[in-house]
Amino acid sequence: MDHLIVQRALAAVRALAPYAVYASAKALEAAGGNPSGFPTPQWTLEATLRSMDLANTQVAILSLSTPGIPIAGTGEVARSLTRTINEYFSNATSLPKNTARLGFFGRDVNGTLAELDYLYSEQKLCNGVTAYTTYGDRLLGDPLFAPVWDRLQRYKALVFVHPDTLTVAPKFVASSLAQPIVDYPLATTRTAVDLVMTQTMRRCPDVDVILSHAGGAVPFLAGRAIGGLALPEIADAVGYNALGAKKDFARFYYDIALSTSAAQLHGLLDFADASHILFGSDFPYVPKAAISTLLAQYATFVTTDARGPMVSPARLRENSLKLLNRHTLGKAF
Repeated sequence: MDHLIVQRALAAVRALAPYAVYASAKALEAAGGNPSGFPTPQWTLEATLRSMDLANTQVAILSLSTPGIPIAGTGEVARSLTRTINEYFSNATSLPKNTARLGFFGRDVNGTLAELDYLYSEQKLCNGVTAYTTYGDRLLGDPLFAPVWDRLQRYKALVFVHPDTLTVAPKFVASSLAQPIVDYPLATTRTAVDLVMTQTMRRCPDVDVILSHAGGAVPFLAGRAIGGLALPEIADAVGYNALGAKKDFARFYYDIALSTSAAQLHGLLDFADASHILFGSDFPYVPKAAISTLLAQYATFVTTDARGPMVSPARLRENSLKLLNRHTLGKAF
């Protein structure tokens, strides 16, 4: 199978790894580890390339996974780490042996506008940007982030949204179940609905947004959110209408990392246009054996289900390349 895949570049690495990723690991260590409760695997660029070969993947997009830059705080240290990571990804994906196979999504927390200008006006190498579902207690549609979305609209950017730790009590289901297991898909759902209901998606018609893990519960709960706007009290409070919300939900793209069961794929196809479905593996959080199992599950759906051809490897590759090349800064795949 030929796939285009979204790989998550992780922070915990051996000391011999490039300084940029090592610096991220040190920031994570200084903060006491991953607040989500999930163990952070080791990562190297070589491991990503091996994982791509395992999954018969032609193109991978690198991004820094949770908890990423926010673990370093909100000051100059975080901004410096952001630039260091972006420069490392830029150099790694520009090597002659990698340029046809690797791209990257840039990300920043504070100094976001300046970093966007750098990425899009100076560096001109990233394929899009990464955003987390929340920053502190704010969802992505929060008015505080309106200038960021306006800048993304100016650059007609591609935005990859990855879930982050939810601030809930109790923090962990069953006292110890790491948040990525259950809570991350819900974090994606909350911020996606927020982007629609705050009309952020409507204000940014040239920004395309990819949601991780088949959109979490979006395919199952978006109808409930849209239906809520049929009630005048809710529509007035939110300041939006059901027709507009339905159109905005239809704009999201979805990767199917950890989402290859028949139930998940049917649910996604029932809700989203097949042209908006992309492949993803969640490497290296998902180990080699699990990726093989997920690939087998996906292959079974493609080859035995009547709707399989709608999400075939060729179709997902076509979807991905079309989306990436729409937002290219000069590097087409």
